[in-house]
Amino acid sequence: MIIQDYSKGNKRIAKNTLVVYGQLMLRMFLGLYTSRLALEALGVSDYGLNSVVGGVVVLFTFISASLAGTTIRFINVERGKKFGNLNRVFNVCHVLHVGMALLLFALLEIGGVFYIHHYLNVDPGKEADAMFVFQIATIACCMGILNIPFGSLFNASEKFLFTATVFIVAKIIQLCLLFWLLTYDGNRVRAFALIETLTELAPFLIYHIYSYSKWPEIVKWHFVKEWQQYKEMLVFSSYNLISGLAGMTRGEGSMLLINYFFGTVVNGAYAIAKAIERVIGPFASNFHSAAAPQITQSYSSGDVERVYFLASRVGKYCMLMMALAFFPLWAELDFILHLWLIKVPEGALVFCRMMMLMVFWAITDGSLNHVAEASGKISRFKMAFTIITLSCIPIGYGILKIGSPAYMLLVVFLIADIIWRIAQLYMMKTILNFPVWRYCKDVYWNVILVCLPVVLCLILTSRIQSNSSLWHLVHLVGILTFTLVSSYFFGLKAEERKTIREFVKKYLNNTHFYHAE
Repeated sequence: MIIQDYSKGNKRIAKNTLVVYGQLMLRMFLGLYTSRLALEALGVSDYGLNSVVGGVVVLFTFISASLAGTTIRFINVERGKKFGNLNRVFNVCHVLHVGMALLLFALLEIGGVFYIHHYLNVDPGKEADAMFVFQIATIACCMGILNIPFGSLFNASEKFLFTATVFIVAKIIQLCLLFWLLTYDGNRVRAFALIETLTELAPFLIYHIYSYSKWPEIVKWHFVKEWQQYKEMLVFSSYNLISGLAGMTRGEGSMLLINYFFGTVVNGAYAIAKAIERVIGPFASNFHSAAAPQITQSYSSGDVERVYFLASRVGKYCMLMMALAFFPLWAELDFILHLWLIKVPEGALVFCRMMMLMVFWAITDGSLNHVAEASGKISRFKMAFTIITLSCIPIGYGILKIGSPAYMLLVVFLIADIIWRIAQLYMMKTILNFPVWRYCKDVYWNVILVCLPVVLCLILTSRIQSNSSLWHLVHLVGILTFTLVSSYFFGLKAEERKTIREFVKKYLNNTHFYHAE
């Protein structure tokens, strides 16, 4: 019976993964297309105004992100308990998010309005439009925060297909309204702000209506007076907030350091590397989200072996999937950059390679962070991460101060990330009694076996010099194929290879191309 439940759980993870990746692809396509339409409708100046004013709101909403992760974790923990009280946990989360929405509203109305009046640089005559956009963005922000507990229910219930459908519906509504905006003769800046709010309103309404009809016993309102529950969630979210703030400080601080020592030209090259990071990072990291609910629920129910199984498999698959994106891109990065940008900023290639190494190393986390958060014992993990991450800024400043090239800043970041991973594994062993050596053997060793022949192949093919576009394409596809083959033979166990063969055979048997009717 347990094996059957595990099989169902594994199938759900596979299904959820496909849904998450499908949504990711659509998000990328629709995001690029809607941005182009918005730019066409508003023009460069007004589009920039909307982005800057909206950015002020985004800075404040960073606080809510920590509470969102906490909400998902506590709901998943409660679902994993045999006699969990989801209604109590949901209402505690609901109260905290209402309080957070009110707090952010007050902060935005005080700090945001002050910034717009005194520091925002807008074209003369656009001050009223800027304030209108800000107020509308504030409303959308508060709606998003109030929607987090409901969205967390869908996450814990693994209804990824439903949330993906809601996302697509909201984007289609936005797309239709943007086509209308192209023909609108009125104030397009204000109209676009309203469109953005309507796009946020659609998920808000759908999540609320569905939740009250599907889970009335969970979302039924009552005020929970167990103050310890509020304290526990706030303490947990504060650690997430601190570590998240450290990561954001390092990310934004790197831009400021490069700007201070090298100017905006090098900033432009670094921005290209950040764009590469945004493209390849989610392709592996999104696999975590598909398995996170089951990891947390399994830990809560005391199924330690299931937790290890999920963490090790997710960790290995994430790294193998990253390898499929990493090695072909690494092999033809120079060609791809010239194809994409035509004129590549000086230093962009080195920045991109360093950023790719950082992204690949970040994936070695696998689901270790999810396991730590499921345990609730996160204080030392988060504080260690915060100290190591923040130390990069003064060390990076010192490295650049003595005349080092700009890419050395990313070398400092990569070394810090390696130190953090070692510290994380040590704490997983000492605090959670997690089988670290077994994990390294099952995950890291297999991935090393996959990477070694691919790296050797890259060294050999790098000796070939050709300006032919056909050669670059063949090389890229060849490295992708070689990585796929290496992953199959060296990265997977015998039973995993058997599962893949059976899946392919079943798929071919169900196609008209495999056998004559």
